[in-house]
Amino acid sequence: MSRAARPTQPEGETHWARLKTALDLPLRLGAWYRVVAPVTALEVVVSIQGTRVSVPRPYVELRATPPGEWTVVRNPKVRPERTPAGLRQAYIVCPGCRRRVELPATRLAEQLCPHCNETFPIAWDEKPSKKT
Repeated sequence: MSRAARPTQPEGETHWARLKTALDLPLRLGAWYRVVAPVTALEVVVSIQGTRVSVPRPYVELRATPPGEWTVVRNPKVRPERTPAGLRQAYIVCPGCRRRVELPATRLAEQLCPHCNETFPIAWDEKPSKKT
């Protein structure tokens, strides 16, 4: 096995991944996805609605646990024809159901998700990690 193809994730450890920058992939910026294959230096394989998608490793932020707070996404690159008007400039991503919701008009400490009916804090000051 080549060095680049060797897994870098410990056996049995679940990871979550999100894009650090917009790419031409079916992943939404800010959304966390479950990693479904060993992470290598070259790629991370995530599950999107049951479909495995390979993402270049340098463009992914990883964490060992799922997020417990809303992720704030500003100025996302979206397809206007496929994105509701209220989500085109900014939105928040629910850590419970991973659905997008319009960014609150005021800086609330927490937000109720209209989809899963759970309340979570909002990570207003969180910045995507630059580490690879």
